[in-house]
Amino acid sequence: MIKTSRLRLRSSATRPMAVRIGAATLALATATTLAACGGNGGGGGGGGAGSASAEGTLTFAYDADAAPTGYDPLLYSQGQFTFFSALYDALFVTQADGTVVPSLVTEFSNNPENTQTTLTLREGVTFTDGSPLDAELVKANLDRRSEEGLEAYGAIAPGGASEITDVTVSDPRTVVITWAQPQATPENNLVDTAGVIVGPAGIADPSSLETTPDGSGAYTLNADETTRASTYTLDKNAEAWAADEWSYDTIVFDVITDSQALANAVVSGQADVATVLDPTTIDLVEERQSTVSVGGTIVGFPVIDKTGANNPAFASEQVRLAMIHATDRETLVNDLHDGSRPTSQLFPEGAPGFDPAIDEEFAYDPDRARELLAEAGFPDGIDVDYTVLGQPEEDAVAIQGQWAEVGIRLNFVTATSTDQVFAAVRTDPVIFGGFAVGAQPAGFIAGVLYGGFMNMQGATEPEIEGSLGAALGASGDAQEQALTDLNRAITANGWFVPVYEDFTYAGYNAESVAEPSFAGANNYLVLSEIQPAT
Repeated sequence: MIKTSRLRLRSSATRPMAVRIGAATLALATATTLAACGGNGGGGGGGGAGSASAEGTLTFAYDADAAPTGYDPLLYSQGQFTFFSALYDALFVTQADGTVVPSLVTEFSNNPENTQTTLTLREGVTFTDGSPLDAELVKANLDRRSEEGLEAYGAIAPGGASEITDVTVSDPRTVVITWAQPQATPENNLVDTAGVIVGPAGIADPSSLETTPDGSGAYTLNADETTRASTYTLDKNAEAWAADEWSYDTIVFDVITDSQALANAVVSGQADVATVLDPTTIDLVEERQSTVSVGGTIVGFPVIDKTGANNPAFASEQVRLAMIHATDRETLVNDLHDGSRPTSQLFPEGAPGFDPAIDEEFAYDPDRARELLAEAGFPDGIDVDYTVLGQPEEDAVAIQGQWAEVGIRLNFVTATSTDQVFAAVRTDPVIFGGFAVGAQPAGFIAGVLYGGFMNMQGATEPEIEGSLGAALGASGDAQEQALTDLNRAITANGWFVPVYEDFTYAGYNAESVAEPSFAGANNYLVLSEIQPAT
C-alpha cells in the first residue's frame, strides 16, 4: 500500500468508479478485486486540535452520502464498503495489506478444474433479528445475482466474466458454487461488497432495506441519532460474532460534501478521519493534521463505441490507437497534476501485470498518430463528440488542444439536461473519468471494461477475452503472464485511452486515531482497523 503525506498531488480526487462526463458525475459500480501493493511511509505530523469526539466514539467525515438509496449494500460499488462493513459481514474481506481473507467463510476449496468452489461457513453468526447464518441464506443472497440494479454483482451476474451458474446447498454449513468459466482465485469474486450477506428479513423483502439494515456486522443503526444524507450513527452490538475486533462503541458518519468544509472538519478536530480529500485542501490538512493516500486510480478515456455504431471511425483500431499516441501525458501531468504518474496502460504501477514497456511502446508520438489516421482512411482527421454539462474540465480542454494537432477534433457538446449527460454513456464514442482499477485489475475488466457499462455494445476482442479468461483461471506465474498479456491487449486494441494514475487522500487527527489504512490498493479505508491513538 502506498502512503505518503509529503508529496503534493494536484490531481482530481475521485471516488471509486466516478465517471466525469463534463461536469457531471455518475456513480458507477465495479466488482473490481483489489489486493496488495508494496511500500510504506509515514503520515504527516499531528499537532492539530484534539478530537471533539466523545470517548469510545469514532467520527468519520464522508465526502458523499453513505447510503443515498438505502441500506442494501448490493446497490453500491466496492467504494461504499467502508460504511457498510460496520453493518454487514462478507464472505471474504480485503485486509489493509491487500490480501483477501475469509470472514463469514472458514474454509474454501476448488475442484481440480477450478469450476466449482466449496465454502464452509462460520458458526455462531446471527443477524439483527437473531436469525442464524446458514447455507440456504448464502444461496438466497447469491441467487439475487440476476437482479438488475445490484451494482455489486456485475462480474458474477449472468454474462459476467466470473459468472456463477449454480449455487447448491450441501448441508447447513456448506455451499457449492459453480462457475461458467474456471476461477482459480474465487475469493476475489466474493470479497467486500460483492460478498456481503444480507439477513433473511432483507432477502425476503428487499424493499425493507430502504430504511432498515439487516446485517450480522459489529454495529447496528441508531435510527434516532441518524438523519439520512447528513449523519449516520452506528452503535456496537456486543453480541456480534466479531464485536471484539472493533475498537469503538459508536461510529458516527458525518456527510460533508463541501470539500473545504470536509478538510476543516478534520483540521478542527470535529472529525477523527475525513475522506476523500480534495487535492486543493491537502496542504491545509497537512499543516495541522495528517494524511494517508493510495494510488490505483487510472484517469482516462474508456472507448465506448468500439463497433462504430455511433461514430464509424471508432470501428477502426488504428483510430483508437491514434488517440493514445496523440495524448501528451507528461505535459498534462506537469501542467495540471503534479505528483500523478503519466501512463499508457490501464494497470496501475503496483498491480501484477504492469509492464513499463507498454508506456514506451504507446507513448506520445503525434507523427505516429497521423500515420494511423491515414492508414484508417482518415487523412483529414476525425470529429469526436464529447458531452459536457456546463464548462468542460481542464483536462479535457488540454487534451482537446493536443488531439487537434494531429487532426482529432474533440467537440464539446453542451447538454441541456442531466438526462442527456447520462445518455452520453451510450451515445458518445468516449467518456472521461477516474477509475479505481486497483492492484488486481482482472475483476475491473471482467465486470466493467469488458462485461459492464464500458461495453454496452457487446464488442468482442479475442485477444482481450482469451487473456482475461487465462488470468481468472490460472494462478502463480501463469496468472502473472496472463495479466501482462491482458494489460497489453487492452492498450494495443485501443479499448481505453489512459492518461495518468491518480491518488486518493484521507485526512486524520493523529492525536485521536492511529494512521488508518486503505484496503490494499483500493481507495476506501478498512474501517475495522482504525484504532485510537496511543
